[in-house]
Amino acid sequence: MSKRWLEIKKKYWPPKKDQLFILVLVGLLLAVVAVPAEEKKEPVKPEETKEEQETDSQEADYEERMEQKLEELLGSVDGVGQVRVMLTFTGSGEKIVEKDVFSGAEESSEETVYEEHGSSERTPYVTSRTNPKVDGVLIIAQGGGNSRIRQEILEAAQALFGIDAHKIKIMKMEETK
Repeated sequence: MSKRWLEIKKKYWPPKKDQLFILVLVGLLLAVVAVPAEEKKEPVKPEETKEEQETDSQEADYEERMEQKLEELLGSVDGVGQVRVMLTFTGSGEKIVEKDVFSGAEESSEETVYEEHGSSERTPYVTSRTNPKVDGVLIIAQGGGNSRIRQEILEAAQALFGIDAHKIKIMKMEETK
């Protein structure tokens, strides 16, 4: 080894306590800088799946369409006049899922059939859907003060929705000035 190298080695080796302390601090600083800090994330609410959003939209559309149809039908009846309708529903409809049935000698089992969407996404195969059931009807009509018209409206609502008379309320519409 060269003479110069031996002089440097004697001067700095073994390191003094303060030099050793500085080396340790530099090492820690490098370690802290090298490790990325975790970002604080707020809890994320689970998002509705695309299918759930479509189902909610379909149910709302169904309910609005039913109200509009009933308004149109009743509005075309002689003596009823202008009509406003509100329907209440029970439940949210039902999806019927396809199932494979396996029968053995002693027992049988069912297994849900799935649709494949891409490499890892699977959804149950829905064979049919039922709409929510009408639970109550409120009808406000210009002719709602006439007992014959009220009876016809009541019978029409019972026939359409298969609900009891006590779940149907018919009121006379306020006359506009």
